[in-house]
Amino acid sequence: MAINNQFFYKASLKKHGISVQGLSWNSVENQEIRFSVLTQFIAKELLTCSVVDAGCGFGDLYLFWQKMGLKPKNYIGIDSFDKFITIANRRIANAVFLQRDILKDSLPMADWYIASGSLNLLSDFETWLFLEKMLLHAQKGIVFNILCGEKKSKIYNYKTEKQIETFIVQKGLTCKIVVGYLKNDMSVLVKKEKKGVE
Repeated sequence: MAINNQFFYKASLKKHGISVQGLSWNSVENQEIRFSVLTQFIAKELLTCSVVDAGCGFGDLYLFWQKMGLKPKNYIGIDSFDKFITIANRRIANAVFLQRDILKDSLPMADWYIASGSLNLLSDFETWLFLEKMLLHAQKGIVFNILCGEKKSKIYNYKTEKQIETFIVQKGLTCKIVVGYLKNDMSVLVKKEKKGVE
């Protein structure tokens, strides 16, 4: 069961302001652990690639990469919540941020699509559509994290490793899944090259 993303993040932003809690993260540390795991998948080519940050929030991933000296060749942050895009554009002058709904709108092409925390509030149908849309617009592949487990929640979206693997293998694609860095979290690399699960 999906909840209204706009309502959820509007309330979160109003309560916590421009902070990790305003994006519904527990802490800066947890946010950066997730960023680090996702970045490791594509760090070797990040400087020479185009990247779309799907569900970019305030642009924190871009700032994390900037701090690490790993700015992509081309970067576009997209988010469906207009207030997040306004804040990201105000905070970061040298990046492009666009208001787009991944599930409904036309999207830019890029080498990689990356999504951190963007799948956490989606329904089952929306989850697979979100991944389909990213795959359709990514030339090299996609990188994302998602809550991991069998847990049923009225708010948050959990998927098992098996569910993710099944979806990816059915597409004839290669994937790598990493768990264990945080409780109930997994990060996934999907390459558009060859079939199999690493």
